[in-house]
Amino acid sequence: MAAFNHRYIADFDWVLLALALMVGALGALEISSVQPAPGLWQRHLIWLGVGTGILFLTTLIEYHKFVNAAPVLYLLGLTLLVLVLLIGKEVKGNKSWLGWGSYGGQPSEIAKVFTILLLTHFLSRVRKRPLDLRTTLMAGIMWAIPVGLVFLENDTGSVLSYTSFLLAMLFLAGLRWSWIAAGLAAVIVLVATLIWQWDKIPDGYKKQRILAVYAPEKAAKRFTYQNDQAEIAVGSGGLLGKGIHSGTQGALGFVPEVHTDFIFAVASEELGFVGSIFALTLYLLIITRLIVIARTARDRAGLLLVTGYASLLLYHVAVSVGMVLRLLPIMGIPLPLMSFGGSSVLTTFFALGLAINVRLHRFVN
Repeated sequence: MAAFNHRYIADFDWVLLALALMVGALGALEISSVQPAPGLWQRHLIWLGVGTGILFLTTLIEYHKFVNAAPVLYLLGLTLLVLVLLIGKEVKGNKSWLGWGSYGGQPSEIAKVFTILLLTHFLSRVRKRPLDLRTTLMAGIMWAIPVGLVFLENDTGSVLSYTSFLLAMLFLAGLRWSWIAAGLAAVIVLVATLIWQWDKIPDGYKKQRILAVYAPEKAAKRFTYQNDQAEIAVGSGGLLGKGIHSGTQGALGFVPEVHTDFIFAVASEELGFVGSIFALTLYLLIITRLIVIARTARDRAGLLLVTGYASLLLYHVAVSVGMVLRLLPIMGIPLPLMSFGGSSVLTTFFALGLAINVRLHRFVN
């Protein structure tokens, strides 16, 4: 036991945990600054504490046991997604919340990690490279079922996030280069067709969200409001920011959903360009450490598992920041660990625990 404790302490990725807690603490600080409701930043700290406990517990169970249990976990995730459609709560046009009284969460968050585990379970056992059509289609079906359920919840951002880890994991598993080229060509043709036929597309919510970013003069004012206010918040921060608890755009309620989807706008206003770069550097270091863990994993399962989550985390950060900077349409994507929300925080710590688990067992035969 003493030897085990020594190895555990020596091999544990304390830097990765410290980086995650630093991002979470920064989020609590900014949530306390805007405070749209009493006690939110305290609850955020509680989620960080609970998440840290989940992380440590996850590292105590060898990661192959999670991978082997992936079919059961995947079915659990699908069950939760179905329950959302049947008895879930609709929030801001998305029926993606499942709860009881004042307690609730978004099952789509944990279902992403469970889907990564199932794809790891399946693809790590495939030895043939490049992947054949049957294997690729099977992986696609495993991915498509939760995506379809999330699509019915009207959660576009989460639907696209599933794509991020599917592509990364298929690439590592040996997807044919000809298929990759064909897929890129299809995407280019699709985008070109949408641009060419843009005026013929029915005017709806999603089209307005796209116009609000790329052609704001053509969008309805109510759809550009969030983009405008976030842009003002970021710009007003300048180089060094206005200081903690000294921002106006977030604290006075001009930026909607300021403690969740637009927490980066608050950080940019109060901490400025320097503070924003600091926050993004923390995320870059987290993703870099995940890549290092993936590269040193002892087997394909560890490689696929950690790479899948690293891709998902990168997507969340890129899209969340891109929304605030008016580079991407608003899709309601939280910034991991910084945004308020128990589902996202706990799922992130669970996934980081799996990654550290892979690191702890990298030398085991």
